[in-house]
Amino acid sequence: MEKFFVCLHRNLVAAMDKIRLTVKGISGSLDKPDFNVLILGSQEQEYGFPVILGLYEAQSIAFRIEECTPKIPFSHDLFFNLAREYNVEIIEVLIKDYVSSTYFVDVLCFDGKKYMTFNARISDAVALALRFTAPIFITKDALLKISVPACHDMQELEVILNDAVKNEDYETAIAVRNEIRRRQETV
Repeated sequence: MEKFFVCLHRNLVAAMDKIRLTVKGISGSLDKPDFNVLILGSQEQEYGFPVILGLYEAQSIAFRIEECTPKIPFSHDLFFNLAREYNVEIIEVLIKDYVSSTYFVDVLCFDGKKYMTFNARISDAVALALRFTAPIFITKDALLKISVPACHDMQELEVILNDAVKNEDYETAIAVRNEIRRRQETV
């Protein structure tokens, strides 16, 4: 999974309005069962970023990725079934901003007559997008805030990593740590 944490140069993103993402993977921690990481990445470029999830959200997403049916439906399955019953479709999920370790996400829906936009947690939005097979996008501005610039050398990355851990910005810390590992492996 480390290969998806590749630096993204800021100039590459600046030319795009929104970038389509896919779920690249999901993993849990054996020593911290409530700590799970979802990897979202671009279809066209080789970069990605981590999203920290709780156990419930991770299971809901993992079940959908693996195309498994749980014995008892998840809340996301209930929402999916209700929405379908009332002819509501999710058109797309848009990660529109990233501030203070928080993703701001909109879910665009259509009921056959009107479009509706709802705010959602990134974990819920991804879980629903997978059920509706709706595309997931991120704005270029949000991506710039969470990507690791390619211009940093190893010493600068260590400083960024330490600051991220100190500020409890774990998504950034994971991305920077993995970028450091990727660079060390290529040496």
